[in-house]
Amino acid sequence: MATPTTTSPGPRTAAAPARVRLSRWRINAVLLLCLLLIARVLLRLGELQVVRHEELRARAMAEIDQQITLQPTRGLITDRLGNVLAMDVDRESLWVIPAQVDQERAPRLALTLSALVGKSPQAILAALTDTEHYWLPVARWLEPEVAAQIEALDEPGLRLQYEPRRVYPQGAFAAQVIGAVNFNGDGISGIEGFYNAQLKGITGTLQAQFDGARNPIAIAPSRTVPPRNGVNIQTTLDPLIQYVIERELKQAVEEHNADGGSIIVLDPRTGAIRGMTSWPFFDPNRYTDYDPEVFGRNPAISNLYEPGSTFKMITVAAGLQTRAFTADTQVNDTGVIFRYNQSLSNWNGGANGMLNAERVLYYSSNVGALQLNELTGPERFYQILRDFGFGAPTGVELGGEESGIVNAWGGPAYNDLTFLTNAYGQGISVTPLQMVQAAAAIANDGVMMKPYIIERICEGEHCTTTEPVVAGRPVEPGVAWTIRRMLVHSANHYAPVVFGPQTGNWGDQWLVPGYQVAAKTGTSSIPLEGGGYDPSYTIGSVLGFGPADGAHFVVLVKIDRPKDDIWGVGTAIPVFQRVMRELLRYERIQPDPALYSPGQEGA
Repeated sequence: MATPTTTSPGPRTAAAPARVRLSRWRINAVLLLCLLLIARVLLRLGELQVVRHEELRARAMAEIDQQITLQPTRGLITDRLGNVLAMDVDRESLWVIPAQVDQERAPRLALTLSALVGKSPQAILAALTDTEHYWLPVARWLEPEVAAQIEALDEPGLRLQYEPRRVYPQGAFAAQVIGAVNFNGDGISGIEGFYNAQLKGITGTLQAQFDGARNPIAIAPSRTVPPRNGVNIQTTLDPLIQYVIERELKQAVEEHNADGGSIIVLDPRTGAIRGMTSWPFFDPNRYTDYDPEVFGRNPAISNLYEPGSTFKMITVAAGLQTRAFTADTQVNDTGVIFRYNQSLSNWNGGANGMLNAERVLYYSSNVGALQLNELTGPERFYQILRDFGFGAPTGVELGGEESGIVNAWGGPAYNDLTFLTNAYGQGISVTPLQMVQAAAAIANDGVMMKPYIIERICEGEHCTTTEPVVAGRPVEPGVAWTIRRMLVHSANHYAPVVFGPQTGNWGDQWLVPGYQVAAKTGTSSIPLEGGGYDPSYTIGSVLGFGPADGAHFVVLVKIDRPKDDIWGVGTAIPVFQRVMRELLRYERIQPDPALYSPGQEGA
């Protein structure tokens, strides 16, 4: 029987891979999905490139194509000799582009910047992280050394941009006249406010394409409308005169613990204001450190006060001009007089007897002045007051000028008692500049010039010079001459206040040795809001001019509420005397050797 043979199996042959078969509907579904996606893309492209082409193009261009405002340079303000009182200086300001700032380093950067610019780190951090805005300010008008330190940080996103800042090189010098400019570049007081539009100029524009760093793309088209710079203004202020009156006012206020005061110097021949100052002073470079009443108001034109006895020169002028009385007419000064059931008296209640107009001024007699006013009558008196400019602004080129209060005959507020008290400067309100303008008419032979503070305005090479303007002729030359003679005697009557302690001579003498100077003092009562007058304090003033004939200067010195001088004139007379002396010497008017009293030779 045969043995079956066992054969070893050979290598197996690999089985053929199974074929995957996709259903036709699946393939169609995939193809359909792809077609839908392609269609969606095409539709989106069509929407973006065709339907919304103009909109998206405009949005894209808005990112790079921008219009930048070009700021003009604000005009200079100078004194009459060309010394700069106000100017624009380019200073770098710090801005930030938050999108370019490393937000992880932002807190540390905020602390660094805070130490440099003096702002809180929280405020700076808020700007650094505000990615919703492209461009934000951090600090304006940096000092050059601070700007250099920030630039050295080399931080992306920080930008230093030059912008003009208003600077007052002389500080508080003539600040009430010059005024101030706020952080928006607008004048808010003084000449800066009155001539704001002209000084500010007209902005220009730059239409161009900008890169991410806000730099113009050089190869891109651009269009520039250049700005028109502001005008340059030259004032009538004389720097030496302004310095003298500011020094004297400051010294008087501090020495006598006064609340304030004003001094004005005016050329009666033209109306040019050579000096104007008021206390308290302020520095317009940091005007926000002061009360708005200080930096926003010029007391020399804005503060009303009752002029007191300085007004008696106007009372005498009214009577002489209307021929109501003559220089020889006499009235009986009994010290106290009764009118309309009221007792009216002199400052000391003392009687001076029979007085003509000159002696009424000399003794500053209230009783005499009101009797002279009775001779003039209200109709003629108030007409002369209008001719002298009272009750209306002078028109000086400064903002905030007040008109004063004159309750004239025929008006609703007129009464007969006020008419009498007006004779010695009570019951009537004026500005210091109105009093100076009126006195200047007497100094200038009856011709009253309009006060002005602007000498010249220049726009580029074209300049316009102010021409003096006659504001009126309230009195005739003869009347003005007569009043000037009276006021010289009146001035000499005050000289012992200055020279009595030095020479021991308490009689009349020359107020300004070597010169004839005309002057009248005034003690002004201060009205209270509830009626009546302040029993404790007054306003002392002196109003005058020199030389008495052919005057070059009219000066008003007004000191408010001096605490150690109830009558005020003891405070104001020495200031007036020193100011007038320096003015006449500065003008190089030769002193007359005959016009020195004993003991005054070295004065």
